[in-house]
Amino acid sequence: MSRRVKKIIVYAIMIVVLYLLQSSFFIHLELAGVVPNLLIILTATAGIVSGSREGCIIGFFCGLLMDLTGGGIVGMYALGYLIAGYLAGIVNRFFYKEDITFPILLVAGTDFFYGLYMYFFGFLTRGRMEFGFYLLHIILPEVVYTVILALILYRPVMHIVQRQSSKGSEERIA
Repeated sequence: MSRRVKKIIVYAIMIVVLYLLQSSFFIHLELAGVVPNLLIILTATAGIVSGSREGCIIGFFCGLLMDLTGGGIVGMYALGYLIAGYLAGIVNRFFYKEDITFPILLVAGTDFFYGLYMYFFGFLTRGRMEFGFYLLHIILPEVVYTVILALILYRPVMHIVQRQSSKGSEERIA
């Protein structure tokens, strides 16, 4: 099996597992009426470690899964996650593996951007103007909860992403 196929399989498994955890397990662990956004942790981590291109691709497929399982307008989540992956990937060249502070802050910023994106396209376009309410009761609590989980999940996810993204011709002959 080629390295590219293995990479696709690993990412697909990560996306599905994190989606299932987010949509089934963490539903029972709601805090302040929100659940953590595990897929944004994966998307941001892929962008931070591997750059904007991979962040976009992972984000697109995370969002596409959300679109296909959540109903509504197909493509809205995919575009939001894609942009989030791109934004996280911009800082790829400033990334230091040893420092967890910057990536966690970037996960928070990415989730905050995603919340604003969802407000604009999900609520504002339908005439709902309660931005202050949405910010205080949905965006900020989700960012805090996601950051708490990112402190636990970031390093394991980063390790897996780094293994999939290692550069060079590492095609091994068995």
